[in-house]
Amino acid sequence: MNILTKEEIINKLQEKQIKDAYVIAYFYNKVCVGLFKENNILFNQEVQFDYLTQIRIFNPKMELKYVLDEEKLEFIYSEIVDNEEIDSNDYFDEEMFVTGNQILNSDENFTTVTQLNRIVDIPLKVTDEEVKKGIRLVVRNYFETTEDEQVILGKSRLVEFKKEAK
Repeated sequence: MNILTKEEIINKLQEKQIKDAYVIAYFYNKVCVGLFKENNILFNQEVQFDYLTQIRIFNPKMELKYVLDEEKLEFIYSEIVDNEEIDSNDYFDEEMFVTGNQILNSDENFTTVTQLNRIVDIPLKVTDEEVKKGIRLVVRNYFETTEDEQVILGKSRLVEFKKEAK
C-alpha cells in the first residue's frame, strides 16, 4: 500500500504556497479536525498517518484533497482553487452545523466541545456564547452548465469554520 506521509502533505502545501488552512482527516478508526499553520499539521489528539484514508485541507481560497483508492491502494490527489475569475454567481455557500453546545476545554488553536456524549474538536478558539449560537462548517457548491445548457450542481469543497451563522 502506498502510505501518504505527513511530510508529503506538508511538501505539497508548501509547493502550493499555502500558509494557513483547516484540516479534516479521515482515518480507519476516527475522524480528526486540525489546522495547517507554521508549516505543520496540528491535531488536538494523537493520530497515526498509517491509518489515513482521506484528508481535506482547505481555506476560503482552495481545497486540496487526498483520497485512498481502496482497490489500487494509492492516494488520488485533487484540488479546487477559486481564481480571480470566479464570480459569486458561479457558486453558493451552505453552512453545516457542527455538533456541540458545551465547552470541555480550549487552547489557542482548538476548542473541544460536547453534546449528547459526542466530543468534537473545533479548530477555533470560541466562547460559551459562540458555541451556543452554533459553529458552522461552510461548504461551497459550484454550478456547472451541461451540453444542453442546463445548470446543475457540480463540484463542492470545504471553505472554513465559522463562529456565527449568516
